[in-house]
Amino acid sequence: MLAACSDSPKSYTTNSSNSGNDPVDIKTSENGFDVAQRFNQEVLVPGFVRLPISLANKQALLSDGPAVINAKIINIDTGKTVIPALSAKRRKVTEALSYWDFHAQLDEVGIYALIIDGGTPKGGAIQINDPATVLVPYVGQQLPPFDTPTTDDPRGVNPICTRLAGGPCPFHEITLTEALTLGKPVVYVVGTPAHCEFGTCAPGLEALINAGKRLGDKIVIVHADVYTDDSATVSAPAVDAYHLTYEPVVWMADATGKIVARLDALWNQDELDEVLNALVG
Repeated sequence: MLAACSDSPKSYTTNSSNSGNDPVDIKTSENGFDVAQRFNQEVLVPGFVRLPISLANKQALLSDGPAVINAKIINIDTGKTVIPALSAKRRKVTEALSYWDFHAQLDEVGIYALIIDGGTPKGGAIQINDPATVLVPYVGQQLPPFDTPTTDDPRGVNPICTRLAGGPCPFHEITLTEALTLGKPVVYVVGTPAHCEFGTCAPGLEALINAGKRLGDKIVIVHADVYTDDSATVSAPAVDAYHLTYEPVVWMADATGKIVARLDALWNQDELDEVLNALVG
């Protein structure tokens, strides 16, 4: 079962009771707001990590919050502060969904906590894993080729794209395997707009469509949906091939196929464009 946008109980918003569609005043939380992790702890490895979070109180995820949040990271085992000062600006996916993307260099396997100013003392847990135990492709590895469903060959997936408006997205003309032979930066996204419980897949795909129009033939973008059909009960081969337990995910690989960035769970147009601009130079 996939997390983040599926019906799986393994959700990033364990501190909330809804998907953030109901605006909540952040001042109503008596003991500070909770950190709702938007990252999958099972796939983080030593190095430079992206730690997107949302805010929650005891009732729900919050649709808004401070323009900037400051934080620190402590080692849970030792209690020592390993990164004393971090900051992240608010980004909006939709009017009902905000997030803050922290970035940190964590080079040691272990359990950490992100403690935000104005938040509860427990903060949000961060697990950095032994790379040998992580099967989902990560930064520094080669992006594995895979024959994704295409318009000409759906490979048992119907529909091949569950984009909600405007018909299938334009990223199903060639397979990921073919894209990796073109000598261009490759962007590969796995997500299911029609079955996304927390509303991040559809805007994430639309942001990629906008980016594709802007960058033209500087990059190649490939999309794979998550389920074999609209019953949304059987995961598609693309999910199994990359050992995914969550979605959406987007990988950015350079012209040699080396993964240089991965965005998990949610992103907005601004963050995506920042990463893609760095990718194409």
